[in-house]
Amino acid sequence: MQVESGIYFYNIEQNKKKDDHMKLLKKVIDVLDFLSDAERDMGVTELSVKMNLPKSTVYRILKNLLEYSMVEQEKDTSRYRIGFRLLKYSNSILRSFDLRQIAKPVLKRVCNETGETTLLTVWKNDQGFCIDSIFSSQNINVSLFVEIGREMPFHCTAGSKIILANQSLEDIQRIINKKHFLKYTPNTIVDPKKLMVHLLETKDKNYAICDEELQEGIKAIAAPIKDINGITIASVTITGLAQRMTSKKMEGLIKLVTDAGKEISERLGHNKFIEK
Repeated sequence: MQVESGIYFYNIEQNKKKDDHMKLLKKVIDVLDFLSDAERDMGVTELSVKMNLPKSTVYRILKNLLEYSMVEQEKDTSRYRIGFRLLKYSNSILRSFDLRQIAKPVLKRVCNETGETTLLTVWKNDQGFCIDSIFSSQNINVSLFVEIGREMPFHCTAGSKIILANQSLEDIQRIINKKHFLKYTPNTIVDPKKLMVHLLETKDKNYAICDEELQEGIKAIAAPIKDINGITIASVTITGLAQRMTSKKMEGLIKLVTDAGKEISERLGHNKFIEK
């Protein structure tokens, strides 16, 4: 009986220690979160007030984090900031990210919701390339330009237009000036000045439309995908027959594709409150 009683109280003590460790871990994470979100270095007193924690607790946490380079301390002010060791961890995570893997579930969902083909475009050497697509069953008998690995002309495809539109003005001008534009359909924009105006309007809207500019009878809408630094690195597109993508449906499709672009961006670490 005494042995059982001893085991019982031992388990209680162990559980209490485990709870204490978890509470301490939460405080450590909270401190790191505060420092990460702060726009400037912070001192012990300020952190203590903002986090509603005793100064002694905050000091001990920071002292231990400092020992492992998780935080850094400014010598002149004794204030703290996030340390380079965390940057090492974040870079490791970013290297493991595969854009296609991250975007795939979103592409599938949007394809299912709209019944239209979706695709992922990236920017490489001043040109857009399709790196993934989910084909709709509605488009089985439709000859779409979409093909994984294929170059997507930036003057007449929605996916490439929205990426180019989000580059710097200098880069847009440089890229446009060095390219000869093929006229695929009567709607294709081949005049560099008109294309520049079109791209600026596209950037303001934050989505691009291909209105039978690459293939007659085919329409597309695309939205930007941004990385952790707010830089547009890719785009998500919905494409299908123009007769299905009517003016009445466009508002809903635009919302779907822009929401998809934001979702993928956030999965890549982009903060929607910090735009570039």
